[in-house]
Amino acid sequence: MRRLCVRVPASIANLGPGYDILALALESPYDIVCAELTEGSDVDVRLEGPFANHVKINAISELTVYPVIEEFRRIVGTRFGVKVIVHKGIKPASGLGSSGADAAGIAYILNKLLNLGLSNKDLVRIASLGEIVSAGAPHMDNVSASLLGGLVIINPVTNDLLQVRVSEDLWLLVVMAGSKASTSEMRKVVPREVPIESFKNNAAYVAMIVHSLMTGDAETLGKAVSNDSIVEPRRAPLYPHYSLVRNALIKFGAVGVSLAGAGPSMFGIFRERPPVNLISDSLRSLELTEHQLILTRPSNQGVLESNFIY
Repeated sequence: MRRLCVRVPASIANLGPGYDILALALESPYDIVCAELTEGSDVDVRLEGPFANHVKINAISELTVYPVIEEFRRIVGTRFGVKVIVHKGIKPASGLGSSGADAAGIAYILNKLLNLGLSNKDLVRIASLGEIVSAGAPHMDNVSASLLGGLVIINPVTNDLLQVRVSEDLWLLVVMAGSKASTSEMRKVVPREVPIESFKNNAAYVAMIVHSLMTGDAETLGKAVSNDSIVEPRRAPLYPHYSLVRNALIKFGAVGVSLAGAGPSMFGIFRERPPVNLISDSLRSLELTEHQLILTRPSNQGVLESNFIY
């Protein structure tokens, strides 16, 4: 096998109180990643699709697939050539794991093309290296959800990871609006020490998120994702649209609302299919004219081999 394409799902990390601990794979949107081993040692990456022009780089080494390719070269001891095409269906810097999806996709493909037989744990480690480009350090949350599907629970101290199958009957509505605050600003507002009561609150609600996603309990899930007492209260003020979107989603039936990852996107949990057009009209009437809504569900499907033609 010299060529392979995969579909890689978007993901939402944190899920409210689960900062750096939880991430959930989504049914949509997704990226298509294709790769082909080539003669020589060149790395050629082409971006296409609706959000290709949102990827701003000065060199190929700034793409999240590049550190992953370099790690595979180190593993096999050969500077193999590879041609990569990424069809961007996930908007970069939206809070939906765009960079993590591409890193997960290329890790899966190269493991197959090079016949390495690496474990999922190894692939998550390698894919997390791609996040150095976008986040400054390896992060396992989004890449593991995109790679494995379902809900992933990560211990970022020990790198232990657990994948949990979830109910796919829940409705999530993602509101993409605003622009992402700088990485340094987002990190600066995260407290390094927290009151014990805040810790108890978040620990309890993280456990409730896991159980409610497994059972499809929208009510409990909504309450849990809405009650981070540590990180989201510090990040929310950085986004002028936060209260407007939160109130609009609750008005139309959301049982819980939170930032998607570090933002700027937000998502609402619904018991039933939400009235997408009415919500969009309401946001426009509130002068949030620049927005995009994505109706989706949790998904147990991670990376999926595809017949995508390029």
